[in-house]
Amino acid sequence: MRRYAPAIIDLELPRDASGFVRRECPQCQRDFKTRPCRHDASILQRRLASLFPFENAHESFDEVPDWWCLYCGHRAPGDEWLTPAQQAHVEALARAWANHVRYEQLAYVSRTLSLNPRPTFVSVEPEALPGPMPQDTDDLRVIPLVCCGEEVKALWDWEGPLYCPRCGSRHGGLSGRQQIHLQFIEE
Repeated sequence: MRRYAPAIIDLELPRDASGFVRRECPQCQRDFKTRPCRHDASILQRRLASLFPFENAHESFDEVPDWWCLYCGHRAPGDEWLTPAQQAHVEALARAWANHVRYEQLAYVSRTLSLNPRPTFVSVEPEALPGPMPQDTDDLRVIPLVCCGEEVKALWDWEGPLYCPRCGSRHGGLSGRQQIHLQFIEE
């Protein structure tokens, strides 16, 4: 029976019940959430390819924009905002996928044994690829950002200024005890 590694892997960042994705600042290590963006796939592809030993770097990297930390305003490329749990999952997937590729390369000899009747090794079937990450918890408060027309989720007790993760605009501080009230005025 011929067995091949899976041809398609579904990999996406876990979302909470409201559809937000957790991010973590590489500078201050505080987490916040944003809506998924069109660059998430490129971010995951870049991170996965950087860990995968069989990739061609010039073929696998799409550009991703810089993001800003919601709390400290630190600016970094989009692929540096993964949480430790997300990074660990991507690393485990890269290791598992590399094992599958290595297995298929070694198993080729067994499948073509008539061409090489005395192999010097035995290929061992790898473990299954890791499944998807579990859904994220809904533990932060929603804050609308007028600059880009987006919503983010921030820590409940954060009272300092906020920076838009997409454009870096600084917004005044909020108190965790205050309600946000937007009023649109016709001109």
